[in-house]
Amino acid sequence: MKTSFLIFVLFVLFATCAAQTQLRGSQALDCRRDASGTKFGSGNAIELPIQLYRDYLVVVEGSIGNLEKLTFIIDTGAYPSMIDKRVATALALSETDGKVGLINQSAQTKFATLPFVRVGLARVEDVPVLVQDLSSLEKTLGRRIDAIVGLDVLGKTSFSINYRTKRLRFGSVEQSRSTVSFETGQPLITVEVRLHDRPVRLLVDTGAAALLLFQSRLQNPISLLAAGRAARATNVGGDFQLQPVLIPDMRMGKEELGPQTGYVAADQRDEGHDFDGLLSMRGLHLEEIGFDFESHEISWRK
Repeated sequence: MKTSFLIFVLFVLFATCAAQTQLRGSQALDCRRDASGTKFGSGNAIELPIQLYRDYLVVVEGSIGNLEKLTFIIDTGAYPSMIDKRVATALALSETDGKVGLINQSAQTKFATLPFVRVGLARVEDVPVLVQDLSSLEKTLGRRIDAIVGLDVLGKTSFSINYRTKRLRFGSVEQSRSTVSFETGQPLITVEVRLHDRPVRLLVDTGAAALLLFQSRLQNPISLLAAGRAARATNVGGDFQLQPVLIPDMRMGKEELGPQTGYVAADQRDEGHDFDGLLSMRGLHLEEIGFDFESHEISWRK
């Protein structure tokens, strides 16, 4: 397996590598509600209750193999998906060694293949995943986390996240006046955003609490204003610094989003990722976001 690129900090959850998976279709479900609170609608629509942690991390129930009622973080910037090492032990998975490229260095990790993963209408078989100790994340959030699930599981099923009603809906995405076309290199989604009239390409990341730009990708300097003292962040390779910045104005699609705050990471390497940073959708204070894989559009409501 090729080297992965991983950012794993307390306010950002992001991973990417070149592994490929195939999402299998799911059958329509009848109208009913199960004991967990899952709401089944007509056709292929299904809603799941979610929990929000730190007002941006989406947590939902799912299953892996014969393990049910597991706790997943939904992270559109995670690729491949990641499981806690105790899940790998419970499933007696065969693990292989690998290397992960971090924002500031490289680190050794483990890889495994899951028999299948299911979240709502999304079910994927033979899923390559990272195997990590997620205990530090659990300690931060105060609850058990079994996996971080990305678009290698969710990427063929349109879905939306409503942060106000705390529902994850699989099925057709409701029309919204605010939309932007996205590009996907299966299964990563990037969009072009203009920061102070400069185009940048950002990875859409529901697991990020704030806008994060990679300094090494900003070859043409954007007018950024320092917004305070440097912050320290932690990933599996150790600590590193983030410089807070104030961006005078931001535009996505046809919508002006006004001034934005974010961070710049002084990463030292380019692991082949073709984007300039991470776009936190929740950091834009959105009420709802939809991923329409038929029209290749992201929609949102404030």
